[in-house]
Amino acid sequence: MIDIIAKIDCTGCKMCADTCPVQAISFKTDNEGFWYPSVDYKKCLKCKKCLSTCPSLNKMVNSKVHEPSVYAAWAKDDIIRTTSTSGGCFYPLAEKMIQNSGYVAACIYSKDYKNAYHVISNSVEDLNKLKGSKYFQSDTAGIYKSVKKLLDKGKQVLFCGAPCHVGGLNCFLGKKDYENLITVDFICRGINSPKVFRRYVEDLEERYHAPVIRVHLKNKKKGWTHLGTYMEFANGKKYYRDRINDPWVNGFIVGNLFMRPSCNQCKYKERLRVADISIGDFWGLPSTKENLFKGISLVLTNTDKGELFFSSIKDKLYVEPRTYEEASNGNGCLLTSAPMGEKRGEFFRRLDNEKYEPLIWDLIGKTKIDIFKKHTKYVVLNILRSIKHYGHS
Repeated sequence: MIDIIAKIDCTGCKMCADTCPVQAISFKTDNEGFWYPSVDYKKCLKCKKCLSTCPSLNKMVNSKVHEPSVYAAWAKDDIIRTTSTSGGCFYPLAEKMIQNSGYVAACIYSKDYKNAYHVISNSVEDLNKLKGSKYFQSDTAGIYKSVKKLLDKGKQVLFCGAPCHVGGLNCFLGKKDYENLITVDFICRGINSPKVFRRYVEDLEERYHAPVIRVHLKNKKKGWTHLGTYMEFANGKKYYRDRINDPWVNGFIVGNLFMRPSCNQCKYKERLRVADISIGDFWGLPSTKENLFKGISLVLTNTDKGELFFSSIKDKLYVEPRTYEEASNGNGCLLTSAPMGEKRGEFFRRLDNEKYEPLIWDLIGKTKIDIFKKHTKYVVLNILRSIKHYGHS
């Protein structure tokens, strides 16, 4: 049964549990903090549905997917744009679905900000919780069943997740084409360990002597390209660091220390994608100082249905047609998997017995002086880059 799947193949999408007719599949978390399927053979019917529908073992080709149309876009609403991860395109997509009396399935933080999971909502008030990338694995238990129930009732649904989540949903639904479903995936660099993010937050709570009450990854206090991490604590203290001196960002992007094993050989790094619409950062696009500060979204419409739905929100966006070459040149993870860090194994061997931040700096070879020098250099280069691009405005 599905518990034979190799770790390098399992994405942790949890679709297999939703598809099991007798609820024989649960999940066990390994020492890295990733969950993998476990089968209760006292319940199992040996129908092998879990194997025949697994998106990692059975590639399901969407016949409606075509060569993507490529856009650079950003929200006209400045608050939505600056509080979003990229240019703010998810919010109007989700808002439009809710205004059409539909539902949105997407990821939110847990109340303590140490976990994330998928929920379904038809309330605009929830969109501020749903928008923004979380950068570690979301628990999708039960989401596929819930989405299908709504679709079968004729309700419209917008489902947003990593490509492997959309792949899981497509396999769960089978060959039936639901016209009332819009799928949105994001340009994914890799899914990180929930355990590691939890340790990162817990170490900061210990340092600041209070529980965290807000987390905003890719915060734009100093601009989109800084990859800022912002947190607030119950005692009023605040934390902000960026791509140079934040240990979470460095562990993820520089060290490649805690991504899921399957992300190293992602099966979704293809030009023809699994979702109706793909969104992400449009890195490497020459632009104005303002746009580089506030963020630019890359939008790929991969089906006629996706193009039509995206067209319905263009009054909420500034949209520029671009080329696929521009998109792929600036965003390597569009087609290429991130490498597995050489010291990834050592990181997990030491994590349970050491503080998170010093462990990161030790493994990637950064001292406090190195960080200070690099941060100063990065700030200066950012200023020069902004001056150069300002001429395009």
